[in-house]
Amino acid sequence: MTKTQDSGKQGRYACILYDSTFKVVICNPRNERLMMDIIELLIPGKHLSGITFIEKEKHGLVVTEKSTNFDLLCKEKDTGEEFLVELQNRFQDSYMDRMLAYATYPIRDQLEERVRDAEQGKKQDKMDYSLKPIYVVSMVNFSLEHEDERAVEEGYISRYALRNQWNAELMTPSLHFVFLEMGRLKLKPGEEKKCKTLLEKFIFSMKYMHTMTHQPDDFHDPMLDRLYQATEMANLTVTEQQKYDKAMYTEIDRIAQNNYARKEGKAEGLAEGRAEGIAEGIAEGEAKERERIIKALKEAGVPEDVIAKAVAAE
Repeated sequence: MTKTQDSGKQGRYACILYDSTFKVVICNPRNERLMMDIIELLIPGKHLSGITFIEKEKHGLVVTEKSTNFDLLCKEKDTGEEFLVELQNRFQDSYMDRMLAYATYPIRDQLEERVRDAEQGKKQDKMDYSLKPIYVVSMVNFSLEHEDERAVEEGYISRYALRNQWNAELMTPSLHFVFLEMGRLKLKPGEEKKCKTLLEKFIFSMKYMHTMTHQPDDFHDPMLDRLYQATEMANLTVTEQQKYDKAMYTEIDRIAQNNYARKEGKAEGLAEGRAEGIAEGIAEGEAKERERIIKALKEAGVPEDVIAKAVAAE
């Protein structure tokens, strides 16, 4: 059993369960080989010669977003295939629709690039709508709903493409969706020896390595070695450390705000009820809600020092 980090201390490895910290620690050109490893792990048969990082901040699609900043958007150097990688820690309604909306960005970019080439005098077929394959790869720390559990491969991965409803004929090879459902791994910290496959070891590491003091003995694979090296706090630059700390405090604030919103909603509901027993009901309700939130955060792999700060912020 791998020893876990004591509560209240910063761990040896960064917590990358949040998209904000995942962007800072992992999604940068220094970790090009690691990102290629992750893509190749989640897309069987895919072998990348190299990737080019693409500007990932785009105009927002919904009224609440002035801009959309992807975790990673990159292009295969030889084939031009594009990969949009996203990490989502908490369940979100309409998440699949969100990923579909995100796929429109690289589609539009490819067509706009063709227009720019034409404006620069490069010969273009005016009716050429052909697209380089686009893969939307999403790693979520929960389980998605499926009509049939056979849709889940290797116990954790679901894949989608545009196909005919009658005979599954592929409409186009240009758009693919891959979902790694990390929430399906029910192991807890210290149970790493129960991981049987490289995929399970990767998921376990993503969820819990920030609680560890060292890389598990059975987790020495080139990809995992690169993952642990990239997330070791001592290997972050000063700028990355500052961005990481800022991202973590942003997550703490978000947790505290959600807790406050729940508390206010509960108080408002109680105010509409009978006056008798309100004080007792509030105290009991808040205590149970507090316990539920803390339990959910621990199960999500949030460090205990982060939980303590978030609870104290109430």
